Amino acid sequence: MSDTIAAISTPRGFGGIGIIRISGNDALRIAQSILSVKISEPNTVYTGYVFDPETSDKIDTCIVLFFKAPHSYTGEDVVELQMHGGIKNLDLILGFILAKGVRLAEKGEFTKRAFINGKMDLLEAASVIELIEAKTDKALKLASKKLFGIFSEKIINFKKKVLSLLSHIEGVIDFPFDVKLMTSEEITKLIKELIEETQKYLSSYKTGKMIENGARVVIAGKPNVGKSTLLNVLLKFDRAIVSEIPGTTRDTVEEVIDFFGVPVRLIDTAGLLETGDVIELLGAERTVRAIEESDLVLFVFDASETLSLEDQRLAELTESKERIIVVNKTDLPVELDIVKLKEIFKNDKIMEISALKRQGVEELENKILEHILPSDFESAFVTTEREKEIFENILSHLNGSLALGGSGNDELIAEELRDIISELGSLTGEEVGEDVLQTIFSRFCIGK
Repeated sequence: MSDTIAAISTPRGFGGIGIIRISGNDALRIAQSILSVKISEPNTVYTGYVFDPETSDKIDTCIVLFFKAPHSYTGEDVVELQMHGGIKNLDLILGFILAKGVRLAEKGEFTKRAFINGKMDLLEAASVIELIEAKTDKALKLASKKLFGIFSEKIINFKKKVLSLLSHIEGVIDFPFDVKLMTSEEITKLIKELIEETQKYLSSYKTGKMIENGARVVIAGKPNVGKSTLLNVLLKFDRAIVSEIPGTTRDTVEEVIDFFGVPVRLIDTAGLLETGDVIELLGAERTVRAIEESDLVLFVFDASETLSLEDQRLAELTESKERIIVVNKTDLPVELDIVKLKEIFKNDKIMEISALKRQGVEELENKILEHILPSDFESAFVTTEREKEIFENILSHLNGSLALGGSGNDELIAEELRDIISELGSLTGEEVGEDVLQTIFSRFCIGK
């Protein structure tokens, strides 16, 4: 990458400060051509102003930071210009820079150069956008751990274990009389340990994805069981219309909240009434779709009514989903057979609440959190589909190695282990194609 790039690195709009970043061999020379102050030493703060190189008109005051390669974010010479955060002034100054032959940076190109120049591995580079897009404290914490290399360290240690086993097997193949043989039981034990570690990473994907992208929690139940009241209570403000008239909610009502550090999309659904009303039919169809796409279902029953046919239909519809049974309206005389309900839903947690009186709601919130955020969430490093696919491939190769363990065919075991090393290289960026890099960094904004 011999060309010099530049871009506005702060969000477009009006603010206190606007930053233009320049990176590449000509960064200092280009910046110097529009600055009143002489930049002589790196890692030093300079103040001056930016002027129009054609008219010499002063445009804006400026703070200048110069970082000499390789001691910069990108690993190249970098100049950062800090001006007032306007639109016209930044666009004009960026125009001066681009007119000098500098190329406008592509999305994520500064971070991509940091990766290419060895300032960070691919896991750390990809975590930059996760950190920028973090919607909650827990998402930020997870992204920060990846950014500072904690996940990368785990991968390095995992790779060392695979390399150690591969080195032994290759040594046996090449020097059968000089290498002390490991027993097949010892090799099997090591492979099983690697499988267990891989499975932990894979099982963390659901949690990691949920922390980063949010959980879909659907409130389901027949009409007038208090679904909308429960939605408003969980949101802590009135979002849905609450009425004694059955079928008030004729469509899904959705709202995203920060639920104790996890972004949660709460979805209030319509019931499944037998009706000829076109709108209600559409609402019922959306209810079915919302349940199918959910991470957790809050299946709400009315404590003041007996079980109905629609309750049974919803029970069948939600049977394969993770769910919590919520018995609402416990402040009213109880007609629902709770004992029978516990028999029907013996594998589900049953919570008794009064959404209207705010009774039992805190306990329900804790139970929801248990479902969407396991206690070991801080080890949920796998957050992208690409990372998940790589670990699935690794698990497949490990299972292949395990199956070959007693066959005596060391060549085939070694081949499986080499494939694992290659997959790990793809994960950290040691072995990765330009198409993969393009996919990862295209998520970034220009200037990052």
